[in-house]
Amino acid sequence: MSNFTLSVLSTLCLVTKSDIKHHQEDLSFTREEQASFDDTKAALNTVHYAPRVATLQLIFDYAANKQKAEE
Repeated sequence: MSNFTLSVLSTLCLVTKSDIKHHQEDLSFTREEQASFDDTKAALNTVHYAPRVATLQLIFDYAANKQKAEE
């Protein structure tokens, strides 16, 4: 069995909050970039997701069947 997955996960866990803050501080936008970023952020905040009724029905049916199988 390979330890490849474990080593990748271990490496990913070595990122700390201070590392993230350090990289965020390096980011600086020009006025034009900041305006574009703010426009994009505002547009994304208006997006709403509403699943179709059929999708919700399938989810509820699946949950009901799962619950019956456990009993």
